[in-house]
Amino acid sequence: MAKTMKQIADEIGIDKQRVYRYIKKNHINEAHQKNGVMYYSEAAERLIKQEFSEKEVHQGSASSDAVIDVLLKQSEMLKKELEAKDKQIESLHKSLERTTEALASAQESLKVAQLLQANAEQRIKLLEQSEEASTEESEKKPWWKVWK
Repeated sequence: MAKTMKQIADEIGIDKQRVYRYIKKNHINEAHQKNGVMYYSEAAERLIKQEFSEKEVHQGSASSDAVIDVLLKQSEMLKKELEAKDKQIESLHKSLERTTEALASAQESLKVAQLLQANAEQRIKLLEQSEEASTEESEKKPWWKVWK
């Protein structure tokens, strides 16, 4: 049974214009024409379907190969980026450790400084108290006993 270009295109799942171009390019003649509509034989239909099914298979495998290549390249790129990020994290950890050590050292120094300051203040108080005590003793002595 003869079919139109539109029927063949619908069965293949492609545009009617692609079928038309293929028919013109390969000089496929219609089986008969009725009211201006061209009908093609079963042999022509098989030839057209075979052509487009082969193209779809080749395009599908080529496109899947391209997708796989893109995914592999993307995977490699992501691995490299991950390695770089790992190095950055390691560097940051080392920097954090050094900063923590420096902070601990600074805190120790501050404690020592505070102890020294407290000790100095205590000595100053003791000196002031001893001076006050000696002044009080010298004030209590009569003037003739001060030189003794």
